[in-house]
Amino acid sequence: MKLHKGKLPLQDMTHKQLREWLLPIVEHTLFLDREKILELLTIDADRDTLTEAFREFFEAYYYDVAFELDRHEKNLLSVLDSCDTYVSLKHRVVTVESRRKASPIGREVRRMGSYLPDDPVPRIKISALSNDDFREFLHTLVSSESDSAAFPFFAAYNQVVKLLSVGWTDAEDMPLREAVYEFFVCHLELEQFLEDYAYDPDEGLEIRPKVAEELEQSITDHESGEVKGRPLQEVAKETDLSDTSFKHFASVGSSSV
Repeated sequence: MKLHKGKLPLQDMTHKQLREWLLPIVEHTLFLDREKILELLTIDADRDTLTEAFREFFEAYYYDVAFELDRHEKNLLSVLDSCDTYVSLKHRVVTVESRRKASPIGREVRRMGSYLPDDPVPRIKISALSNDDFREFLHTLVSSESDSAAFPFFAAYNQVVKLLSVGWTDAEDMPLREAVYEFFVCHLELEQFLEDYAYDPDEGLEIRPKVAEELEQSITDHESGEVKGRPLQEVAKETDLSDTSFKHFASVGSSSV
């Protein structure tokens, strides 16, 4: 599902614009992936089945929904800082920031499957967890019960969905906006939790022969000059890569991809 990826500050959005931004997020397959994991945990599914379900969940969250939420991080944090009403949320943000190991640029780079030289590589490898530890990790990740969940991300999601069903006017939708602030802080907490784990969603996956053949041909064409690379500036513009991330990749890569 394609996200809107708009840059309008949330506090400047009308209720209609806020709904248009939120709906692709709350209707994302991430939340179906989460339900699938819960079901698999209930029926005591085997490790391979759980691993595949987690891969789908991870890619939906880390490479899509989290990326979209982070586009508004600076704006949302400024909203929280501007009002004494959000003392509790601000305290939680401070806690997250104090525990983060990756730099802001490093968080973006990690989303693209890499690490900055100065940022630590996570010590806990998910694929090396025992079956019991992996199940416990998944339960912590997807649970929504307030008495057991370390990260109430999905409880906050449920509240946003509930409030989206109300016919708010522009002057009345503050409860929805505050639910979004809560949902965003829960996202920061969830992302910080995942920061401690090393995970490659492509680990263990086999490349189909046809794909391997096409990849080899693509490399051959590029090396022979039959296919021209694209300037990094062009790729950065299309993917909305931040200036800092672009400079990192430009410094370690070639002038085209």
